[in-house]
Amino acid sequence: MMKKSLTVFLMITMMVCMGSTVAQVTVRQISLEWEATADLEGEALYNSLCSTCHGVSGKGDGPASNVVGKDVPDLTTIAFNHEGVYPHKYVERAIRGSSRDIAHGTIDMPDWEQQFMYIRSGWSSFTREAYARKRIKALSEHIETLQFNEQTDHVVALKP
Repeated sequence: MMKKSLTVFLMITMMVCMGSTVAQVTVRQISLEWEATADLEGEALYNSLCSTCHGVSGKGDGPASNVVGKDVPDLTTIAFNHEGVYPHKYVERAIRGSSRDIAHGTIDMPDWEQQFMYIRSGWSSFTREAYARKRIKALSEHIETLQFNEQTDHVVALKP
């Protein structure tokens, strides 16, 4: 069921991207299997799963952002909105779909923990959970690199 939901979500995302007149989108001619996509690291994983809505820069200006029907969050201001400290656990909860503040787990925003956990059948629940945590951490670490200070117009010097 999860694989079918993800397939439908990815197909809708691709249709939105291909039909978008707001931005030019280059569509890969290479078929990218979900298992291969999930194994990508940081930036490549973000670009494959998140940039359609959040944009490559994280500003919420991806080619499908105007189709979602609500504002897509600007991911570049997370640290700024948390007193200059990038909140890893907060972001990871949001990506997992376990944050009450973020609308993950909807048709607009998948619950990535569930998607990653069931990527390969036959894995133990411990292995699936560890894999999902690793993938979510990779996304969070990339989002950290996108942090920007609007007042000074430069990347935030993150507090330790």
